[in-house]
Amino acid sequence: EKRLPAARRYIVERKLNEHLRGDEDHLGIVMQGGLWNTTLRGLHVLGLADTRGRTPVPLLVLNAIHPLVPEELIDFLRDKRRVLVVEEGMPNYIERELKALAHEARLGVEIQGKDVFSPHGEYVPQLVIDGLRRFLVSAGMKAQSSGAIEDRYHALTAHREKIAAVLPEPVAKRPPSFCTGCPERPVFSALKILRQREPAIGDTHVAADIGCSTFSTQAPFNVGNSVLGYGMGLASSSAVSPLFGKRTIAVMGDGGFWHNGLTNGVANAMYNRQDSVLVILDNFYAAATGQHHVPSTGKNARNEPLAMTIPAALRGLGVKWIRTVNSYRIAEVMGTLREALTTRVPGLKVVIARNECMLERQRREKPRLRQHAAAGREVVQARFGVDPDVCTGDHSCMRLNGCPSLTLRESADPLREDPIAHVDDTCVGCGVCGEVAHAAVLCPSFYEVRVITNPTRWTRFVSRMRVAVIRRLAAATA
Repeated sequence: EKRLPAARRYIVERKLNEHLRGDEDHLGIVMQGGLWNTTLRGLHVLGLADTRGRTPVPLLVLNAIHPLVPEELIDFLRDKRRVLVVEEGMPNYIERELKALAHEARLGVEIQGKDVFSPHGEYVPQLVIDGLRRFLVSAGMKAQSSGAIEDRYHALTAHREKIAAVLPEPVAKRPPSFCTGCPERPVFSALKILRQREPAIGDTHVAADIGCSTFSTQAPFNVGNSVLGYGMGLASSSAVSPLFGKRTIAVMGDGGFWHNGLTNGVANAMYNRQDSVLVILDNFYAAATGQHHVPSTGKNARNEPLAMTIPAALRGLGVKWIRTVNSYRIAEVMGTLREALTTRVPGLKVVIARNECMLERQRREKPRLRQHAAAGREVVQARFGVDPDVCTGDHSCMRLNGCPSLTLRESADPLREDPIAHVDDTCVGCGVCGEVAHAAVLCPSFYEVRVITNPTRWTRFVSRMRVAVIRRLAAATA
């Protein structure tokens, strides 16, 4: 009785919702605040808004959708003949509320929404622009003729027919994935290779977790049979472990481990003597939420040093089988996982795959390297590439890696039809592509180079000697 009216007064007094007036008084658009950019962009491409968002169409932007303020809505609907509701999601609460209010107030306004757009799905720009076009053309505009709106729309979408002729079926979207050089990526490459090469061991239930590691459930890894909650991977695997004739695997990040996994996962597993494997991805931060510090970062938010570690916390709960591996060494990760899945040691086995979040590392390293280069100091950066003469074009490296810097390029060999692998300029030199090729016994087409800025005299001398030796060897074998 008190809180709802108070909330409505707060919305009105603080002007949380925006009423933008326009010259087209006979119509209007009501939208959720989150759809403001998409709607204004649609009006702009149809010639009915400028780049500053000024439009002749009256708009009511509901930045606060609960509670709705009836007086505010009725005031907007009054004296209008047509109103369009841009509302994502179902049920269409706003549209229904507007229709009910208009009926009670005996307003002669036609309200449309889901019938113009779509009752389901995300309101992407293409869908919104098409809905705006249909509504505005049928409503009639003084600022823009219906023919002009249609012409602008067809000019915008004319390319679709050409695309449909070339691509009769939609192109699969590239799924969201790990950052370039992410230290978690090679762990899932190792899991996938182990599952393919040794299914009797590696083809088991994998309980995924919330965080960057959730990307493992997407292509090209497709590793992860369940996701329950943040730090709940090990706890969820305890429910299915008894149903398998082999050990199951739970994966969680260090943030999930400290948040929930230590108590609900590890403590529960030790209490119930759960015989399974836990993989902890220790990248020093809660990376998925913006590199927030966790107890094992080594320092807190005030930059004070800490001595809390994941192995110490595990040993404190009685875990004895603990292995720490370099996450970029795929063969090492595979060997440790194989050992954890096959050892006769009962109870919980924990594999800690450790390496710093590459995104945070690059944020720190790039400015430092730029400063060194500007000061004239020698800077050495590793880069990887693909030898086009060796690459077979089977793309196995991509199916087991999925690095954003690993892409395709047309082969210069006229006898090859398939494109070859190519490493673009976004490579950060983590070396996972080569590690995957080696661990999975793929073609040896990857090579490493070192890009040197401001080389010293010694570096130049060594480079000249190498070139001379290579030329002599090449001449001798010609």
